[in-house]
Amino acid sequence: MKGILKTTILIAQRITKAMLFVFVISYALFPEPCTLLYAAATGGQPGQFLSWGAGARSLGMGKAFFAVCDDASATYWNPAGLTQLDRKEIMALHVNLFADTSYDFLSYVHPTPKLGVFGVNLTRLFSGGFEKIAITFDSNKEDIIDIQTLGTFDDSRMAFTTAYGKKIRENLSVGLAGKYITHTLDTSTNGFITFDTTVLIDGINHKFANLKLGFGIQNLLSTKFGDTDDKLPLIFRTGASHKFLRDKLLIAFDIDKNIRANMGWHLGAEYWLINFASLRLGFEGEKGIRETTAGFGVKYKDYGIDYSFALHDLGLSHRISGSWRFGPSIIHDRDALVRRFVQEGIEAYRQGNFLLAIERIEAALDVDPTSKEVKKMYNKMHVVVGFVQSATGESEEAVSIRKGVGGYVEGDEKTAINAFRYAYYKNPGNMKLLGLLNRIERDLGIKLTESHKEDVVGFTIIDQKVYDARQAIIEGKYDQALIKCQEILNLEPENIIALEIMGSAFFMMDQAERAKEIWMKVIELDPTNKVVPEFLNQMQ
Repeated sequence: MKGILKTTILIAQRITKAMLFVFVISYALFPEPCTLLYAAATGGQPGQFLSWGAGARSLGMGKAFFAVCDDASATYWNPAGLTQLDRKEIMALHVNLFADTSYDFLSYVHPTPKLGVFGVNLTRLFSGGFEKIAITFDSNKEDIIDIQTLGTFDDSRMAFTTAYGKKIRENLSVGLAGKYITHTLDTSTNGFITFDTTVLIDGINHKFANLKLGFGIQNLLSTKFGDTDDKLPLIFRTGASHKFLRDKLLIAFDIDKNIRANMGWHLGAEYWLINFASLRLGFEGEKGIRETTAGFGVKYKDYGIDYSFALHDLGLSHRISGSWRFGPSIIHDRDALVRRFVQEGIEAYRQGNFLLAIERIEAALDVDPTSKEVKKMYNKMHVVVGFVQSATGESEEAVSIRKGVGGYVEGDEKTAINAFRYAYYKNPGNMKLLGLLNRIERDLGIKLTESHKEDVVGFTIIDQKVYDARQAIIEGKYDQALIKCQEILNLEPENIIALEIMGSAFFMMDQAERAKEIWMKVIELDPTNKVVPEFLNQMQ
């Protein structure tokens, strides 16, 4: 019993420290809003029912969910958070607030492998059973003559939202939502059409990999219709969340500011006791605490049930919601699409169409901005097309450029440098190719290839290497001769002279069998060769 109590106290201490940490982070990021927390309560704004919340999970955390938003309620809180979902999901919430008044929320999320994540939701606040009466006054309009009951009327407020989220960088997502809001009071109807925009930053660096930040503006470009002179106010919302204790504990803190109302703040915590059950606690307020919430959640396979209750001025209210995730994960389809685009890009640069290659690789990066390998390929192709856009045909220069691009993009820098140098010395007038070669050499920190000026007509890089190899044989530097010959063969695998010199080097190093093997290859490539047969005869 003492061990359980000690563990509970320790967890409580860690939760308190974690909540303080997120609050401090939020204060550092949003100092001005935090100074306005000490204001009187304000309400009665148009569209105020949309601040009530969505999902019992978020309501149990004091509505501190703007930088969490990792379930179907993201269509309501922060559309940028939709990118965290890889399967279809439905969420439904129903609450009986008080007599004849109910609040409902229904959301659906549909991820796609390429286009981003789409979602819709319906939010409704309904109050019914209000008595409608007709009052008759006397001719002086001072005394009431008669009161007649004409039945009842309802007050219905509803919003239909379409939401979209797209990851544009490894840790950056953006969101957009369009809302159609209506308010019907008896026979009078009015409403608004408005838009929201949001951002979600998922991790800043390795030290704060579990920190999420959210920023959003609601009611941009709003327009009204019907029997109203009201205008929807701009609402700014920011939030921060962080996971602790090996991701078991989640702490979140939000600040919202309606430009016609006072600052609001929200603080919440969620702790997973076991893999399928969690406890939640939250606080919401302005000058002081306006509402205290708590709750729990359970999940089984693809299903989830969440419950929360709130203590406020009107008493105690209960909230319950359910969620269902279904369908295959888009990750498999997304990975397959990325692989297809990458393969198309590889085929394009192997054919010498570098512009098409970068277009295909960019398409792959657009599908999955988190792929470091694809991003690396894109950056390298961006370097290539900055100098050379194509290298088609079967000339030695074009073939070598394609080989160099393949080696560079695929991480074989040695092959890339040798191939680009060979292509350049085949056409010393290609200054764009020299620029690409120098850029890669500079990135690798190696000596730059200089602009080639031929002292003897037709004296190329191959001729230079053949000369160096022969000179090494004369000087008895047989290992250096082998290196030069291998460099030649990397560029021209069937270069007869390089093979002859290589065989001689092995022979002088007393490796007769290796020499014989290479010289036999010379005979195979050039049956008319008269030099090598003499060497072979001397070996018998």
